[in-house]
Amino acid sequence: MPLFLLAAAYIVATVDIRSHDGRVARSVELAGVDVGGLNSAELDAEMERINSFVVTAPVYIETPEAAYQIDAERLGLQLDRTATRAATLAAGREGSSALRPFSWFASLFSPREVDAVLRLDGDAAEAGLAAVSKTISVEPGEPSLVLVNGRLELEPGTPGSILDVSRLLRDLSASLPSEPGAPINVQAFTTTDAMIDVDIQGLVDRLNGQSVQPIALMIDGRLVPMPSADFRGLVELVNDGPEPQARLNSPALFAWINAATGIAEPSIDTTTLIVEGSQVRLPASNAALCCQVDTADRLLAAVLAGDQPIEIELIRDDVTPLVELGIAELMAEFTTNHPAGQARVTNIQRMADLVRGAVIEPGGEFSLNNFVGERTTAKGFVPAGVIYNGVFAEDVGGGVSQFATTLFNAAFFAGLDINAYQSHSIYIDRYPYGREATVNWPGVDLRIGNPTEFPVLIWPEYTASSITVKLFGTAVVIGEQTGQVEEAVGECTRVRTERTRTWVDGRVDVDTVTALYQPEEGLDCEGQPTLAPPECGDGEALVDTTENGFGDTCAPLSVICPENTVPIIDETGTIDFCDARVCPADMTPTDTDGDGAVDQCIASLAEPTPTPESTPEPSPEPTPEPEPTEDGTDG
Repeated sequence: MPLFLLAAAYIVATVDIRSHDGRVARSVELAGVDVGGLNSAELDAEMERINSFVVTAPVYIETPEAAYQIDAERLGLQLDRTATRAATLAAGREGSSALRPFSWFASLFSPREVDAVLRLDGDAAEAGLAAVSKTISVEPGEPSLVLVNGRLELEPGTPGSILDVSRLLRDLSASLPSEPGAPINVQAFTTTDAMIDVDIQGLVDRLNGQSVQPIALMIDGRLVPMPSADFRGLVELVNDGPEPQARLNSPALFAWINAATGIAEPSIDTTTLIVEGSQVRLPASNAALCCQVDTADRLLAAVLAGDQPIEIELIRDDVTPLVELGIAELMAEFTTNHPAGQARVTNIQRMADLVRGAVIEPGGEFSLNNFVGERTTAKGFVPAGVIYNGVFAEDVGGGVSQFATTLFNAAFFAGLDINAYQSHSIYIDRYPYGREATVNWPGVDLRIGNPTEFPVLIWPEYTASSITVKLFGTAVVIGEQTGQVEEAVGECTRVRTERTRTWVDGRVDVDTVTALYQPEEGLDCEGQPTLAPPECGDGEALVDTTENGFGDTCAPLSVICPENTVPIIDETGTIDFCDARVCPADMTPTDTDGDGAVDQCIASLAEPTPTPESTPEPSPEPTPEPEPTEDGTDG
């Protein structure tokens, strides 16, 4: 009976095993899930479900400071369907077919467990771990060079904490979970040493060894030694290449060469420029510039190679620095003429010498009075013709208004702003009609503004009979006279001159300058004297020397009228004429009807009225000198 039962069971197991051909054997569990009897399509569906848990499994990368989480999918972790399918279908079919019924009996009491096979994509894992590394890692500080007692020494960088990605990748492959969805924990390793590369130290040793003696530089045919400490102080360490390198600080090197050879620094003394026609150039002292772009690299290579002396080539360029500064282009120039050899020419040329090289900064203003100051003999000015209160006179600095007018016109055509000016009160035909300016200290000034983004250089030149003002800058605007009108203001004439400015960006604007001219010397717009008449003393009267109808000079009566005549004085106190009518010695000629003529002789009193000689009167207060309204223009 027992044998019969055993044989029957064996037959049942064999039949059941054969009935599962192409299916998963009975009682097989994949990742804890019963998949026994599933066909191929059903098994694929189950593996897809299992894989969804695998790719979302959290991966924990632990460091001494913290744990960082990343999804398994970012590391390329997924179910290996081919290997898992093979393992699942092989379960229950191990060994010979004769023995399989016995394992079938065992599966009735204990299921056959199959582990899912997981696969790690190395490339994806490395990329994902690299991203984690950026978060976890702290880059060590790079080593640097320091100068200690004139010798280069290598200073280590600060320690860092760099994630060892290669080792972490190997550990991750060995730490895959045995079931889907289970967290993955791996220990991260970091490098914290601040290592000093022996190659870098070797480079430092070479630099020290090759600069024990001063570096011999040959500059413009002259031997210039550079002390070892100065050379070593220029060395910088470069850590951005595959091999350690050094370089020299070019700006510091160039500054050292400039100082050692007396080459002018980049700042330009504009008073020493050379102007030839419309071309402005640097003087020789500024035209030698240090140095060629590759000078620092060539110098370092020569030192490391032990090649000395080292030739340093300078740049000879007397234009480019001015172009870079923005003052290499002639914006406008203007010339006025004058007779040679006059005192006023000394003042005009002195003004030009003082102003030559002045610069109007972008958006800035130039004041002629502020720049030159008071015109005095101590500054080289001499007495010459001026206009005070509409009358020609003489004073120190006379003639400088011709310089002001020349500068005014140069600025007019250069398109600069003319912020403050005043025309002469009397028109003088050596100047452009209605387009001129005068100055006096300290009241009347010529102020010019610079509306451009570049500096403007003022460069006066002169000959024995002319003065020229050139303006150099960047010609972004030009000015031209586009109209002129006159109008009467009383007996004066006002002249309005229109200027049109055209900018390189297409903008156009229009402004005007104005001049107001007197009818003649000494008369204002109402036909009245511009100067108050002097107060005459006893026995004096005013005389009209300019023949304009107004007395302007005091003269003794005895000199003005001949003997046996009497002066006839009008209402302004000026002698109108000398009357020839004569009265007896004891009679006084008298104008009884007030017409200005003597018409009666009246007997003198016994007690004559005291004369000024017998009864002195207080002397009048001295008349103050008139304030000058303008200077610098002779007749």
